[in-house]
Amino acid sequence: MTNILNMTPEEAKAFIRKVMGPPRRVLEGQERDNIWLMIQLQDEPDEFSNNQHSISEVYKFNQQEYHVHYFPNEDPVIEEITKDD
Repeated sequence: MTNILNMTPEEAKAFIRKVMGPPRRVLEGQERDNIWLMIQLQDEPDEFSNNQHSISEVYKFNQQEYHVHYFPNEDPVIEEITKDD
């Protein structure tokens, strides 16, 4: 088992990134509406997954990645994958 308390800050950050995935933020308001329109104009997502409770799609526009999550009876959630600091 990995002991995060004995890691350097760089090792700890790499470990957390490995566990949690890339940093992301949920889009809202006009920004969400604009990206949602771009997504709807695409033929197909770049990636697709279905885990029986939700569907996730990945779209890439101008070197930026967006994850769209569809849940039953809810509006899709759009996340922008942000760059590491």
